[in-house]
Amino acid sequence: MKPNMKKIEKDLEQLCIDIINLLDNLKAQGAITEEEYIKHTTAKRDFLQKINK
Repeated sequence: MKPNMKKIEKDLEQLCIDIINLLDNLKAQGAITEEEYIKHTTAKRDFLQKINK
């Protein structure tokens, strides 16, 4: 993998983590439902699992 692609992958990984953390906070505050939480975190968690294999 090219060095530039590796940086992009790391940036995307951090972005997914940050968004999941924000969604965790929104869910804890009751600002989003469980259904919305699952909808918005599933693809991000799948991506994180894929790149961390």
